[in-house]
Amino acid sequence: MQKTTLIIQVKVGNTTGYAYDNPIGDICESVLMPTVQRYCQKYNYDYLLIDEYPKNKDITFFNRNTKSVDHDYSQAGKNKCSTLIRYLNMNRDYDYIVSLDNDIWVPEHAEKLPEIKGHMAAEDKGKSWATFRNAFELPHGKFVNGGVQMVNRQAGNSLYSYISDVVDKKTNPPLNYHSDQSYMNYWRYKNSQMSYVLDSKWNFMASCEKRKSDYAGINFVHYAGGASRKLLQEDLESGIIT
Repeated sequence: MQKTTLIIQVKVGNTTGYAYDNPIGDICESVLMPTVQRYCQKYNYDYLLIDEYPKNKDITFFNRNTKSVDHDYSQAGKNKCSTLIRYLNMNRDYDYIVSLDNDIWVPEHAEKLPEIKGHMAAEDKGKSWATFRNAFELPHGKFVNGGVQMVNRQAGNSLYSYISDVVDKKTNPPLNYHSDQSYMNYWRYKNSQMSYVLDSKWNFMASCEKRKSDYAGINFVHYAGGASRKLLQEDLESGIIT
């Protein structure tokens, strides 16, 4: 039987993602996200845009603020709880699930997905994460970025169960690193046998790597964080992004 693959993105809370300010949110929705859908069509992967908060889970506690679920984050601010939604969708009935942030560009030359084993993500080079590394024996010694995650059915169900329990109990992130990535990296620490590291070509964090005039050999270009916004504008203006 042919293996099934789903690629998910999240757009809730009146914005196209985690912390996008206009016009970046508009660019994500009108330019970048369609390249993910194009990629899915090319390789026959299913695509799902999640645009509603979970009906059976209260995830707004993770924002640590008093904003309501229908607060408009499109002008500014960080809708942190939106990042938890991806984990709560990793138990869907697929052999493999890939979660992508909305500030990711997929070039037309991007390869098919690699063989997915357990939970796979690329090293996060944006911060030192030294405190976390010193506290936990992270798989392969690396704190990984949540912008690109690939799971098989076993790892997806396990990670879903862990985050579901976190939400139900409103558990603070490990070491008070207020990021969904803290939960995910802690889960990897507890489940090292299911944890693997992706090559950076699958999560090329533009602000953390040597500047490129083209992205040959890169599959997913991730314009993560404020430092990448200028790079995104430059790549748009130069015509690199198509």
